[in-house]
Amino acid sequence: MDKSFMESCGYTFKSILGEGTFGKVVSAYSSQFRKRVSIKVINKKKLTPEYLEKFLSRELEIIRFLNHPNVVKTLEIFESQTRKVYVVMEFCVKGDLLKHINVNGALSEHSGCRLFTQLCNAVQYLHNMEVAHRDLKCENMLLDRHLNLKVCDFGFSKRLTYADGRMMLSKTFCGTSSYASPEILRGLPYNPKVSDVWSMGVVLYMMLLASMPYDSSNIKNMLEIQNQHNTNFPNTPPVSPEVRDLIQSLLHPVVDQRITIRNILETSWMLQKVRMEDSDTLPKADSPGEGPSTAGPSTAATSQ
Repeated sequence: MDKSFMESCGYTFKSILGEGTFGKVVSAYSSQFRKRVSIKVINKKKLTPEYLEKFLSRELEIIRFLNHPNVVKTLEIFESQTRKVYVVMEFCVKGDLLKHINVNGALSEHSGCRLFTQLCNAVQYLHNMEVAHRDLKCENMLLDRHLNLKVCDFGFSKRLTYADGRMMLSKTFCGTSSYASPEILRGLPYNPKVSDVWSMGVVLYMMLLASMPYDSSNIKNMLEIQNQHNTNFPNTPPVSPEVRDLIQSLLHPVVDQRITIRNILETSWMLQKVRMEDSDTLPKADSPGEGPSTAGPSTAATSQ
């Protein structure tokens, strides 16, 4: 990262927000946008030719055109002569969802439903754009000043392709083991949209119970437990039968029986919580590009 180069491009360095294998994320003040922004700095010299072509090029192509209130907005992308790519994003002052849970504990079902609804809206938007995220996890969900959720880090995302009207299945292992669907962990060709839904189930469990649904220290054992389709729910904090049913539907090991996002939004738990919302008191979402982003560099492992 070259601070003088950043200055010449109109960005005054403020602080380092996070570091990963291929670069770092910093906060800066933008004279052009007249506000604080987050900048993901990627060192292309540290990337293999395969990663450059298969992942970074996809990510940069996809994020340029995403525009949704629950997806972190990319404001500008530029590159230095030293082969460092600078991705300028909106800044989310409250940090990531995992940090929020670790500091504040499990969310109430009311608050969890509000954030999970925003996650559903974001992923539904991506899927309608024929984009799969493939690394949905609490660390890749940021919170703005109003505690609205914004999906970030598209390092493993891809545009979906079709042949003869049928989606081409993915074959690359992407993401984080504790959030990855059983079909991915088994090394099977998979539908990325359906696998994203599994990851959403892990996120919802984490939101409401402040713990992971499965112990990922032994993948073989975890797969056996997942295949039994009997998710364990501790007594504390207590969660309603309705949300247990929803989580079980999200974490269904049989791909064809896993719930769809459209059906998620129509479940009794989601509808019940939505009816409880008072639209006059809901926090307003920051408009794209406004408000404070701490999207971290991707650190998840990839294998072929």
